[in-house]
Amino acid sequence: MSGTGERLSRQEMNDHVDKNAEDMGEKETNLEKVASDIDKIRELVQRLELRGSAEGADRIEQSVEGAGRATEEAFDREDQELEERQEQSETYRGELDGKATATESDLGKLSDASAQIETQEATREFAEAKAAALEDIDALEKLVDRARESREKSEQVQEQHRRVRGRG
Repeated sequence: MSGTGERLSRQEMNDHVDKNAEDMGEKETNLEKVASDIDKIRELVQRLELRGSAEGADRIEQSVEGAGRATEEAFDREDQELEERQEQSETYRGELDGKATATESDLGKLSDASAQIETQEATREFAEAKAAALEDIDALEKLVDRARESREKSEQVQEQHRRVRGRG
């Protein structure tokens, strides 16, 4: 049997999908906090009267503008980190999809071979192998769906916050 690539347990694959979803969730939360700060700073800029001394008003204005720039830079950084995690999640989803496709191919080979087998003992074993392949395909497809759904949710959250930032 010439299996290539890393063979992981379903639990290990499930844990990886969960970890990706958790990491994206953390990045989404960070992005949400920064987007909220951007909104608050914009609101503050609209409310400031800056009617004190020229020096005081200039310092206040410069500080608030500096806070705005720093927050926008933080947003860009958090957005990039989320983008990277989404790409990693998509890459892993592709790997899972490849495993499901390979298992479907194996199922076809098992079916072809079992049609040529004449002994009852071997036929029973081939039936067990086909059942295992079907179970594996189902488990892999569920993992692929979960990985896709968590990435899509993350992208929606990201896009919503990009609109707040003015980049969406």
